[in-house]
Amino acid sequence: MEITSLGLSSLLINSRDKILLSNPNDLVNQNGASAIKKSDIVTFSNSEHSEYLNTSFREDIKLVQGPGEYEIANYYITGIPTAVKENGLPNGAVNTVYLIRSEGLVLCHLGLLSQHLTPTQLELLRQTQILIAPIASGETLSFGEIQEIISAIQPRILIPLEYNAEKTSETHLKFLSEVGASDAQPVNRFNVTETNLPADLQTVILNEQS
Repeated sequence: MEITSLGLSSLLINSRDKILLSNPNDLVNQNGASAIKKSDIVTFSNSEHSEYLNTSFREDIKLVQGPGEYEIANYYITGIPTAVKENGLPNGAVNTVYLIRSEGLVLCHLGLLSQHLTPTQLELLRQTQILIAPIASGETLSFGEIQEIISAIQPRILIPLEYNAEKTSETHLKFLSEVGASDAQPVNRFNVTETNLPADLQTVILNEQS
């Protein structure tokens, strides 16, 4: 499996030549036209991303737009609803956390998670091997709260979202220090299999690709 960042919360996951695109955004629209054209599945975490439904996807593309169970090609996807908070209070919108299973691997994409997960949700996410998490974008949980999720579900690999080597914030640097990844070098693509998962938590920093 190969994982590539397209900026913000958007990733490309290539599993056995079936490509899943998460959360299209302006960067993908401007620079990732080829990614859009070659994607087989597109997932949307919330209504903010759904505005890109009018993007020129292929006619046969499969769209995943919220909570539920989905089996598409060699992907098994579970969408878990969480509330979206605005000024500290739920605003009626939904952020969908996705569990994505393929090639014997279990990935969790938290989307733009802005509220604490329930004990039931955390129990479901304990099967996660690769955690894809937002790091203090201002609209999501703090990095300390994300660390609590990491401690609870104990993934083997952590991929922080919204990393940009040219615009690295103090928050990102502090977070990387806290998870023992201060010396981690950004990579353009990350390849992983069921058999080469690390024994201890490894943080993988992905450069944005256009």
